[in-house]
Amino acid sequence: MSYRLFVNIRIFLLLIFLFVGMYPMVTFIKAESTSMAIEVETDPSRTAELFDETKHMGMLQIRYLDLKADTKSGDAILLQSPDGEAMLIDAGMVATGQELDNYLNQLNIEKLDYAVATHPHHDHIGGYHTLFHSKQIGVLLMPDLPHTTQTYKTFIDLSNKKKIKTQYVQANDTFMLGDEVEVEIVSPSFTALGKARNKRNLSTAEVNNLSLVIKVTYRNNTFLFTGDIYKKQEKELIKQTKDKLDVDLLHAPHHGDSTSSSQAFINAVSPKYTMISANILQSIRVYNRYQKSGSEVIATSRAENVLILSDGESITIMTEKGGH
Repeated sequence: MSYRLFVNIRIFLLLIFLFVGMYPMVTFIKAESTSMAIEVETDPSRTAELFDETKHMGMLQIRYLDLKADTKSGDAILLQSPDGEAMLIDAGMVATGQELDNYLNQLNIEKLDYAVATHPHHDHIGGYHTLFHSKQIGVLLMPDLPHTTQTYKTFIDLSNKKKIKTQYVQANDTFMLGDEVEVEIVSPSFTALGKARNKRNLSTAEVNNLSLVIKVTYRNNTFLFTGDIYKKQEKELIKQTKDKLDVDLLHAPHHGDSTSSSQAFINAVSPKYTMISANILQSIRVYNRYQKSGSEVIATSRAENVLILSDGESITIMTEKGGH
């Protein structure tokens, strides 16, 4: 081997080492950990605790349910009040409906007091095709938006066939989940929804920006669920409702996609914890943006099923994979 070839090989190997060492792989605990990835197998005992419906009674329980799919499977977030009422925020897509139903069965949930559809896209309402058959639904909450897809048509047809009480909600509507958990609709406004109905043919971005943004308050703990809003709507929220945005835990808008999570919005919310709900991580830049802003980030693409517990004063987060 010539000396020149030997030197070139050494340089090539050095470049590979530097590239691999610098590439920001995702973990979900601390920003300092983003330079490496450690595969952690699911602990059966941890999974069992996450789905133990009796162990954490008397607390606010929020579960991010991990829906398996080759494409983006959407959101499914279950809230249970300390006195046992249940609210589901979105239901993933049609193909994962049975998996979602199985999760609810594990938790012995036969009734959803509130079923929320933040907006009419298929990866948020599809799973309701299954649940409208399998579960008792107290009230279906959704924005009054025009939509023409077959998934949405079936969703509406089934809700009518099952005679599910439907309530259209908008900014400033409030209700109680149980006796102590307050739920407030922060967005969209009455005016924005009216304009959308007049326009009728809405773009994907317009529908996403009209997602229900929901603030949940349990004593001194606050949570903000943002649907699929984009940066344009984040800006409107900062302008119109900034006093309602500062919360303990934020559901990152649009599954943590780069369409959303502007620095201004992150600053306004200043979340201690951020949930990125996506079976496939959408943007490493957004992930890092939250971490660099001082928020502890939990990505379901890494953590899988997640249980968030609140006693009204402090928040505890348990993940199916990894440690918390």
